[in-house]
Amino acid sequence: MPDQSVCVIGASGNVGKPTVDALLKAGGFRVTALTRKGSTASFPDGVTAWEIDDSYPQDELHTAFSKYGSDAVICLLPPVDVNLLNMIADVAAQAGVKRFLPSEFGSDTDAPELLQLVPMFGGKAAVTNHLKTKVSLGMTWTSVINGAFFDWGLRTGFLGFDLQSSTATMYDSGDTEVNATTLADVGQAVVGILRHPKETANRYVYVQNACFTQNQLLAAIEKSTGKKWTINKRECAEARQTGGMKLSKGDMSGIPDMILGGLYAGEPAANYAKTRKLDNELLGIKEYPLEELVDKVINGQ
Repeated sequence: MPDQSVCVIGASGNVGKPTVDALLKAGGFRVTALTRKGSTASFPDGVTAWEIDDSYPQDELHTAFSKYGSDAVICLLPPVDVNLLNMIADVAAQAGVKRFLPSEFGSDTDAPELLQLVPMFGGKAAVTNHLKTKVSLGMTWTSVINGAFFDWGLRTGFLGFDLQSSTATMYDSGDTEVNATTLADVGQAVVGILRHPKETANRYVYVQNACFTQNQLLAAIEKSTGKKWTINKRECAEARQTGGMKLSKGDMSGIPDMILGGLYAGEPAANYAKTRKLDNELLGIKEYPLEELVDKVINGQ
């Protein structure tokens, strides 16, 4: 089987780097990173960098997709400008791209209840809905739902646990079950999708390394660090309200408030493993004990 030509947009980002690494490690892929002119991003050996103008001109996108992304385009741009993302999908379909993976990679945006809680996720859902209209043109799609980025979320404090100050912000009761996947296994999920095109065509796929509550995560962190942590309390509803007010004023610091206020809000917004069939086995994703995942982050692995 010949190597697949894969074009990655946003290859130097938090999700892009492990995705590119996973594709290179798996082998069988010709990987091209689509970069904007003036970008200082660097890429591993084996990756072709292809520059286009910062405005993403359609003719330049078409050339790039035709030449370097005929089998798949993986779009990892922030899901903020829906019109831009839809335009990129349109050009990919016109260029004859076989598979398009949009900027999902997170919570289950196919759950209407979640979209009501966190309206900012509506942009992701809108792009996937737009992709559904391209199937008749011969381009299939796959949207990846992986929950939180476990290692990144813990290292950066995004999940509400500050490793530097040993302080945790607990939302509501702290007993809501949430799903999470490491960035490396998010990359592996992409590999699995491209290895199984028929089984993953035109649908959401669901993966996780673990499912846990905030209280369980806190216990695992305290055990791993050998410290008793300081606990602050916050209500999910207040977090979403605060985040919405910030975003309405153009303050992007409201994004974490909105996401965490939705992530920890409880059913049906959290723990998609209860209502969806996981694709772990198909895509080569394993589940791990929570303490093992925490230890790896704490020990810098």
